[in-house]
Amino acid sequence: MVFWFGILVGGLVAWFTVTIGFYETWAMLFNFVVSVYVAVFVGPMIIELFPVAGDTAYGAILAVVSVAVAVFLILESISYSFITGQFGVSFPRLFNTLGAAVLGFLCGVLLWSFLAILIYMSPISQNSAVKAVGFDAKARETTVSCICRFCGIVHRFAASDKADETVRDAVNKLLEGTEADVPDVSEPPAEPNEPADNSTDRARELKELKGSGMLSWVCLLPSAW
Repeated sequence: MVFWFGILVGGLVAWFTVTIGFYETWAMLFNFVVSVYVAVFVGPMIIELFPVAGDTAYGAILAVVSVAVAVFLILESISYSFITGQFGVSFPRLFNTLGAAVLGFLCGVLLWSFLAILIYMSPISQNSAVKAVGFDAKARETTVSCICRFCGIVHRFAASDKADETVRDAVNKLLEGTEADVPDVSEPPAEPNEPADNSTDRARELKELKGSGMLSWVCLLPSAW
């Protein structure tokens, strides 16, 4: 279900970006990827510098979202003031439409992956209804991989170490302490001093005795005495 939500969001964003064209969509996608990258790495730093921000899961989410929104607005203002707002680039109509749709779809997938990471960071991810929708450990790993693919492109130019491992570590650091790290247990463990329930085994033994004809002899022994 989480996967189809991502496809739906990607389709909606692609429908919007077709109206603005390939040139503006490319700038928006670049700015959004950079903003998510900065939020992933700077968010944990803010939580470490200001422990109050990390007292609750929603405080950590607010810190990450604030960084992402601030960086995106700054980059959008710069790109509009000096690039997209000053210079117009024309493309063939087919390329302009298809290119904008593809880039918009990628932007929508990244947007949904970022929102899914925020959901996994929040206590609401522990809700059974949310897990029933599809926010489980498998979907979380897919979401983390998607974020790493996008942010890894920026990290290859921004850092010299291995991109995928470092970005993955940063994303996992944001998800530390979430319930998704703990495997679900369907039945609670038995108490140490609580006797095991042998009713099923006892019924099976009686059924075997009855089938073999020994049960009647066992029942007649007290009367014989």
